[in-house]
Amino acid sequence: MAYINFKEEKVVAEKQLDKRKHNNENMYGYILKHKDSLSGYFPSEKYSYTRFNDKIIGKKDILGEEDFLVISDEDIVCSKFTNCKFTNVKFKSCRFVACTFDSCEFSAGGVIFENCILIKEDSDKLPALNRKDNLSCRFYNCSVYAKFLNSDISYVIFEESKIDNTSFEQSSMKNIIINKSEIKNIKIEDCDFSGGKIISTYIVDFEFNDKSRTKFDEKTFFDKIQPRVKDKAEYEGIYMTYETIANKFKENTLNNNFGEYYYLGKCTERKCIPIIPRIWSYIYWLVCGYGERAEYALLSGIVIMLIFSVIYLFTGVEINGENVNYTISTLNQITISKLMRDLNETITLSVGVFGGVGAINCNPTETSYFVSHIEIILGIVMMGIGIGALTRKIIR
Repeated sequence: MAYINFKEEKVVAEKQLDKRKHNNENMYGYILKHKDSLSGYFPSEKYSYTRFNDKIIGKKDILGEEDFLVISDEDIVCSKFTNCKFTNVKFKSCRFVACTFDSCEFSAGGVIFENCILIKEDSDKLPALNRKDNLSCRFYNCSVYAKFLNSDISYVIFEESKIDNTSFEQSSMKNIIINKSEIKNIKIEDCDFSGGKIISTYIVDFEFNDKSRTKFDEKTFFDKIQPRVKDKAEYEGIYMTYETIANKFKENTLNNNFGEYYYLGKCTERKCIPIIPRIWSYIYWLVCGYGERAEYALLSGIVIMLIFSVIYLFTGVEINGENVNYTISTLNQITISKLMRDLNETITLSVGVFGGVGAINCNPTETSYFVSHIEIILGIVMMGIGIGALTRKIIR
């Protein structure tokens, strides 16, 4: 059985997303009504409590980082940016509170968030002891080309957005949610992705450039990637993405999660490899689910025993001293009741041979001894594979 119920995890993530958006709207309205009671923040006169429409923030053309417009030490509170362009701009040590970016474009030379905080954790409502608002920012239908460096973007929502050539470095990404988006050429370095969830999102070229380690936990979730083009190159890219995710779970000693994404990766890899390796991959999948589905060994064993029980009817068996040897030409002369009796005996023989214990009433003839030897070998191999796969699960 799988350790991750992807359908259930997705439903949970979607409920969490709806709850977070509802929470953000409520807190946004509360702050607007109680501007004077906002403690610990000094709202920017230029950027706070404002709706920006079709505005360009930054410098034109494509510039190097050293020529970016720098906006530093600003508290940007409850602002909504709609159809805005952020180009060649660097936000340094800024705090964003309940900001929404709707249909915005982060482009040209890119946008940098350095030492920024995009979440308001503390609560202004009394009593505030042990209470956190986790008020985050939201990017909706945005095109994001950016760098998040040493920033706290916990609980941030990216929805129906395209995140391309973007890096996240030494940043807190706790409980971030990326929904119905497209991720391409993303690099993550030494971040905290605990509780992070990526759902209904198309991912291409997703990698970790860790010097230390990006953190995952049991609540970290990546939804299945749905192919679009369904060609070899796409399947290779999806396979590599699953492999990258699996290895990161393994680094975090989350072996159960590792196994599930390893399994998805192998299933995807099977679709883009040459015919001979593909056949072996199918066999590996059928007999034990790439070592992640112990029940496949049981099902495969049952199928093998049933197949051999039919083969014995045609190669010949001795049932209670009577030789039974079916042929194609004599099949129409055999009654259903006799067929069932004979098949019952050959199934008993097949089970005994597969398990290496033999049978009593039914024995193979000289011709079918060779078939029984093949089944014995398959039985030994399948039991070893099944026990190995089951032991692997139990150890985890």
